[in-house]
Amino acid sequence: MKYEDKIDIYDDMGKCITEDVSIESLNPLLNPYMIKIIDYFKRTTFIDLKRLEETLRTGNVGHSVAQEKDVFMPWHARDWEIVEQAQVIGEKVKKKIQLTENDDSSVSFLPGNDVMIVQIPTNRLNKAGSRTVVSSVPGVALMQAISEVFNITPISDPDGCGILKNAVFGKYPLDNSSEWAVYTLLKPPHLIASMGLDLKSTLFNHICALTDKRTFDAIALTSILEHAAQFELGNAIGWFERYYLLGLAYQGFNGDNLLYDLISESKDGTVGDVIGNLLRFGFEDKVIVRHGRAYPSKLFSGFRLYKTKDYAKWNAYSCAGLLAATIVNTGASRAAQSVTSVFSGFSDLLSIEAGGLPDPDAGRVQGAGLGLALYTHSLLGDEGDIGSYSMDSEFLRHSAFMAPCIAAAISLDSGTTYKKPTNTSSVFFRLREVEPLFKEPMKKVAEAAKEVKL
Repeated sequence: MKYEDKIDIYDDMGKCITEDVSIESLNPLLNPYMIKIIDYFKRTTFIDLKRLEETLRTGNVGHSVAQEKDVFMPWHARDWEIVEQAQVIGEKVKKKIQLTENDDSSVSFLPGNDVMIVQIPTNRLNKAGSRTVVSSVPGVALMQAISEVFNITPISDPDGCGILKNAVFGKYPLDNSSEWAVYTLLKPPHLIASMGLDLKSTLFNHICALTDKRTFDAIALTSILEHAAQFELGNAIGWFERYYLLGLAYQGFNGDNLLYDLISESKDGTVGDVIGNLLRFGFEDKVIVRHGRAYPSKLFSGFRLYKTKDYAKWNAYSCAGLLAATIVNTGASRAAQSVTSVFSGFSDLLSIEAGGLPDPDAGRVQGAGLGLALYTHSLLGDEGDIGSYSMDSEFLRHSAFMAPCIAAAISLDSGTTYKKPTNTSSVFFRLREVEPLFKEPMKKVAEAAKEVKL
């Protein structure tokens, strides 16, 4: 399906990166940079060798969701210098996971050799029935490599084999919900609540760490994963493809500098000021117009209703407004907790101020936002834990335009949450330093858009 919509993409300083980009070139299934992001998230496994070594040394294994280390067997502990032998183990893992000599499998290390980064061959993933292979193959290859390095066999050291298995895979199959030494950016497929949510399963703290808490970068990376999932879910197909692509362009990539301008114009104001500026921009850009001069287009109070002939574009504007309101509000307090209030407050105020025009995502943001606020501020009281939520949460999966706001809020948070990115996702801060893929995502999206042949 061909669309005539074109936008200019601006960075977080309000500087134009590229002009006249077709929204079709921002399709996560066509844009080369977005494809690389999706591939990295799907094929990459992380192995914390230092954590594994310590687990084996103490005998604290069998980790599960209910309890981090709930099997304590110090009599089976093993003092293996795994980090010291990391390079040798890595070479053996590489040989075991690769299918051919020059396939795209890789094994690398973060500085210090304490974390191994494994990418399985694309062909292994393509021929598998699910993403389980991303964890199972590196995990088994790791155990075999360690066994070879330290001469562990079922005959020479059966107890060593047993505790190694527990240290790597936890209490599986008794408990299949644990990730400890071997983990991925996406949740294991058997923990995904419903179909099509895999790419929405990364923790917000991980995303903020990968982007070094740079707000617009976190927004862009979150938007790529969120909208790729919308295509997988079937939401962004046919009638609704343009709706999601426009939303991605304006909210996720600061299309036509709308997001930046809304923040800049409202920087000394409140959520209400963002709404006022949003309506002004929408009116100036002819996205919305006023109804006629008589009732029912004009109410008895004199208030005139708005209308739009392009609802998809108005939704993109309103979702950019929602994100701008989050940044203005959270930026003032430097606390992520306010984001749930913005979801409901912005949506409610906008639908009233705009004279009946739909609020962001046709009410989905307000509905899901009210549910999220109830659970995080009342029933569960864990708003300080919002960074350990992911986009597939039952409170967030209903709209594609909430996740970028949460990523922005956590990026702007000054340490008020008790599960901070620095605590839960320190490995990914380190990964960003050595992996150029996650630097300047908006610029890379814009450059890749020029490569798309439509």
